[in-house]
Amino acid sequence: MAIMQFLARFGRKTKPQSDESYYTAGQLSLIKDRFKGKISGVVAAWILVTLILISFFAPFFSPIDPTINGADSDYRRGSPQWIHFSDENGFSLRPFIYTYTKEKSGFDFTALASGGLDALDALTSSNALSSSNQNKFIVDKEQRRYLQFFVQGWEYSLIDLSFADFNLDLRSDRHLFGVEQGEIHLIGTDEDGKDVFSRSLHAIWVTISIAVVALVVKLFFSLLVGGVSGYFGGRVDAVMMSFTEAVRVIPPIPIYLACAVALAEIDLTPVQRYFAIAVVIGALDFAALGRRLRTHILTERNQDYILAAQLCGSSTWRIIWRHLVPSFGSYIIVDTLINFPYVILAETSLSFLGLGLTEPVNSLGVLLQKAQDPDIQQNMIWQFFPVALFVLLIMTFVFVGDALRDAADPYAEKK
Repeated sequence: MAIMQFLARFGRKTKPQSDESYYTAGQLSLIKDRFKGKISGVVAAWILVTLILISFFAPFFSPIDPTINGADSDYRRGSPQWIHFSDENGFSLRPFIYTYTKEKSGFDFTALASGGLDALDALTSSNALSSSNQNKFIVDKEQRRYLQFFVQGWEYSLIDLSFADFNLDLRSDRHLFGVEQGEIHLIGTDEDGKDVFSRSLHAIWVTISIAVVALVVKLFFSLLVGGVSGYFGGRVDAVMMSFTEAVRVIPPIPIYLACAVALAEIDLTPVQRYFAIAVVIGALDFAALGRRLRTHILTERNQDYILAAQLCGSSTWRIIWRHLVPSFGSYIIVDTLINFPYVILAETSLSFLGLGLTEPVNSLGVLLQKAQDPDIQQNMIWQFFPVALFVLLIMTFVFVGDALRDAADPYAEKK
């Protein structure tokens, strides 16, 4: 009962202190005030910010290089190395992991040199070549490896702002944690020996950055089409809205697949393919926001402040971008955040189908695509860790978007 009362008190809707401050507050202030009263949205926002910060500084939080350069050839298909504080040997204030060594096969491969069929039959019947026997390791509980913090490891670029003649590349080799001997694989490794935990952290940022680029492209086309169509009206409005309706009625998935197949025929680097997929997703998702912006501007263009701007000699583009679009700014922000999970789903779906980003790029779609391998489902279940991160990322965006949608109508409580 006490817990329920605390949650109810924490999540209750906050009322302004006075009616005067309520009605004189800005639109963003009112949205912020109502958003704080949504406990699910606030908790999801904190989780989302944490995920974004960890993924942005993924090299610092990753104990191992996620590329093939950091692959551990002695621990391929290795299971997660759990952190312990105590075992049958006693308690330790310092967290530690055990030492893992590859289990040697009991079959004598030198017997195959004779070329006899009996040796070959013995090899196949011993299951020495089966997938389940290739990831067996002996756990040495007597040899502890203690965790250390802010350790020195592989070098990475902390901040890279190099472009044209400007060169600013801050590099570091410090990592949040590691072990005193060897390497630590919290979530195990894949068939190449690459660390799943490090790959997952880097994959979150790659997926989010694609969504950001796609949404920037979407905003550009939405503001351009909606602003021009709503302000000029007439034939310009008719032509642009006809094109917008044509884009809306076409199912997005077939278009994504067609564009992905077309990109597959072009020899692109991973970076070029990254931006191409983001542009395709963003350019085909502008219709809904563009129509809403056009409707808003059709109403606002007859207001007195627009007439005053025209009489002052303001140009058409200044009126659109300086006065009309900002009046719809709060809705644009909310709509953009709400559409974040859908853009992430679009990129992940393409990569999952093998038509988006591919190995060795680290993205959630690429890691999810690997998880559908029957060998992984049976013998390396720890590679489903990116699936859990993907679900958590989508759910946080959904809860934050729902809370923002409710908070976008700040006068609802006064009706």
